Amino acid sequence: MQKKTRTFKKELILSFLTITLASIVILGAFQIFQLSNLMEESKEKQFQSTIFLDDYIENYIQNHQKTIEMLAFNIEPLFKKGDFSAIQERLKQIKLKYPGFVNLYVGNGAGKSLVFYPELYSDGAKRENHDFSDRPYYQELLQTKKPVLSSVFHGRVGTNIMLVTAVAPMFDEKDNMIGYVLGAFDLNALADDVKNRINDEKSFAIVLDQDNNVVVHPHVDTREQLVNLTDSDLVKSLAKTNNRNSGDYIALENGEDQYFTYTKNNELGWKVWIGTPMKYINDTYENSISTVLLFALLTTVMMILVSFFFANRFEKALQNVLNYIKHYKDYTRGFKTKPTFPDSQRGTTEIVELYYHFGNLIEEVEENRRGLIKLNKELEDRVKERTVTLENKNMELKAVNKLITSVSTERDLAQFIQHCLVQIMPFMEYAIHVIFQNIAVTAEKITAITELEHYIASKVVGEQHMEPIQIGKNLRGFLVVDLQSNKKINASEQEFLETFASSLAIMLENKFLFEKIRNKHAELEAILESMSEGLMLLNNKDEVEYVNEYFQQIVSSDSHLQLVDLSGMYKRFEELFLIGEEELNDFMEQDEAELKLEHMESSGKIKSYMLHSFSVVLDEQMIGKGLLLRDITKEAEIDTLKNNLISLTSHEFKTPITNIRGSVETLLRTDVQWEPEFERELLEGVHEDIERIQHLVSDWMDISKIESGSMYIERNMIRGDQIIEESLQQIPKELQKETEVTFVNNLQEPTYFYGDKIRIQQVLVNLFMNAIRYNDELVKKIDIVLDKTNDHVTISISDNGIGISKDHIEKIFTRFYQVDVTATRRTGGTGLGLSICKGIMEAHHGKITVESELNKGSTFTLLFPLREEEE
Repeated sequence: MQKKTRTFKKELILSFLTITLASIVILGAFQIFQLSNLMEESKEKQFQSTIFLDDYIENYIQNHQKTIEMLAFNIEPLFKKGDFSAIQERLKQIKLKYPGFVNLYVGNGAGKSLVFYPELYSDGAKRENHDFSDRPYYQELLQTKKPVLSSVFHGRVGTNIMLVTAVAPMFDEKDNMIGYVLGAFDLNALADDVKNRINDEKSFAIVLDQDNNVVVHPHVDTREQLVNLTDSDLVKSLAKTNNRNSGDYIALENGEDQYFTYTKNNELGWKVWIGTPMKYINDTYENSISTVLLFALLTTVMMILVSFFFANRFEKALQNVLNYIKHYKDYTRGFKTKPTFPDSQRGTTEIVELYYHFGNLIEEVEENRRGLIKLNKELEDRVKERTVTLENKNMELKAVNKLITSVSTERDLAQFIQHCLVQIMPFMEYAIHVIFQNIAVTAEKITAITELEHYIASKVVGEQHMEPIQIGKNLRGFLVVDLQSNKKINASEQEFLETFASSLAIMLENKFLFEKIRNKHAELEAILESMSEGLMLLNNKDEVEYVNEYFQQIVSSDSHLQLVDLSGMYKRFEELFLIGEEELNDFMEQDEAELKLEHMESSGKIKSYMLHSFSVVLDEQMIGKGLLLRDITKEAEIDTLKNNLISLTSHEFKTPITNIRGSVETLLRTDVQWEPEFERELLEGVHEDIERIQHLVSDWMDISKIESGSMYIERNMIRGDQIIEESLQQIPKELQKETEVTFVNNLQEPTYFYGDKIRIQQVLVNLFMNAIRYNDELVKKIDIVLDKTNDHVTISISDNGIGISKDHIEKIFTRFYQVDVTATRRTGGTGLGLSICKGIMEAHHGKITVESELNKGSTFTLLFPLREEEE
């Protein structure tokens, strides 16, 4: 059912009203938006006033507090001298400079005041010294020994105004508190100033101290009473603000809703509110809305009247046009009588012109209609001729479209050509042979050929038509058409065959190029995946174009987690190498740079890497960036070992060589006749230093043999208890005197095992000497236990020494590692002893273990196989 349309008059009135209402809505929204902005600006201004008020209060309090602290510092020497008159003069100067101070006292460490100023109270009563030891702020001063700011209180005796006290301590040379300086300053003046700084008469301020005592309140006379608002709804509402300083909320205060802005001073703990009654804010908003609605109503009524006036006028003119058009109904049905336009018609100039132009338009339409009928007949004849041609072309296009196939298939060249011929068979009326290089291909068969003429003579039955297949400038083959039954090729078919041959040549060229690129890509990918370094390529959008397997394994522990962009790589690098994003950004911004990275594995081993960056340039244009990640752990370990070796060599050789040189130079002096006993003592010292050097060289030779796997072990049958006793005898006699050795043999009969006697003694003596060296006890104890298990003979060596912490116990067998540097330097050592012990035990197919507790001692256990293992 067709929707009923509106009259022009109704449509015009509706349009006027729509435009009016839209304008009113836009204007009203704009007015409301402006009003909202003004209200927000008012709220922001109130919040800024709150912050300014808080800063003013903080400056006022801190200025007086800092004055007391500086006064304590300045009069501390005078207080120690007992010069109370000079102290009182200083108090007088402070009072004159800072009239806000009501009372100024200086007292001793017991809390009793000794000096005060002024001498009279505000009511004229004479001031006396007081004992402040019972005051809470003085108790806090004794505990913290730092300057203290009290909460708000009313003064006593002759000073009944609201005060805050600042107290600062004074110390002697041993940092003992010997006295204090106390200053009480008037807050009523501050409260009056705060009220005067509120510009808006409708707003008010509330200020509370750190204990929620009222400093400023519109309904509290602080001169008469001290009020605490801890239990008030206003203070309780602070819990809802999450300790923020914005303080934008509405609360009920004094029987009506108030809009509050709030700050809390972090230094003083004071709180400041500025409140404005919500009724002033709401009244302004409601008045503006009422004004907009009244304006909208008046405007709507006026526009309805105006629209009625203009709608009636336009409706009359359009009705005349409609009546004139109805006269043409008979004319459109074939009648030639043209209606006349009355001159007396009234209307706008445009409507009058429309009357006349409409009649002329009808005549032109009729003339054009007759011409179109003639042209339409001619067009139908030409379309029939063109349809036949297009059908032929469509068949050719379908054939060429079938020829277009993907060159990325796994078919070889001959199969690819055959597939193309199969695709176009439905569109061909004759057989086609494709001769390309040394093969001949039809839709049914692929044949290897040696001579083109022989193949054509034997396989082509009828007359042949040949089209060249040319790739670039080179003739690579022919398209041979077998015209059986004396068929002929017309011009259209000739054109199609040329197109077919050209298209086939393009497809074959694409096939060649694709196979070449695919082979090159496979070679390049194989080379990149075989690299022993990690490689990542990024495009100019910081997206990952390629990352090889080595890079993926290092950066991502999860092989399924793929790196897609630079941000993902940053995240993995920050997790693995503990490096910041800024350092990575600085590295990536450089064209070529190097960055050393370190990663600690779960085993505690540190892996070192070197990250190289380079630009990827194509045709003098940068198309991306490359990252090369190389494992340099071995190089880092070699550098560390080299540095340790140089450090230890310079230290361990320096002392004995210096001693030898000094002794030799002493003996070579010709101006002094030395006693034989003294000369012998020097020579014995030289001999000991030479033995020390030989011992160092021997340790380095042993560790070198262990590292190279060339340490020779001469295995023989060894009795466990005997080798322990012989090793104990090698402890120097002067050390045996201060050592208590306990040997427990749990074996009921002599037990033998295979081993190198000299090397095992070297291990045992090293452990005995460590137990003595790293021991601060007066009686150094060594407990030795000989035992065995099913497969091993065990020797446990326990001591009551300094022990080893858990952080070091896994590293003590590392070359050059020293648990306690100070102890090592005190007793001497290279950090190779336990590493050599471990190497000797591994050469015996045994092992060495350790258990230790810091400051209680250590237990080393040697495990020797009972049976000799085959090499």
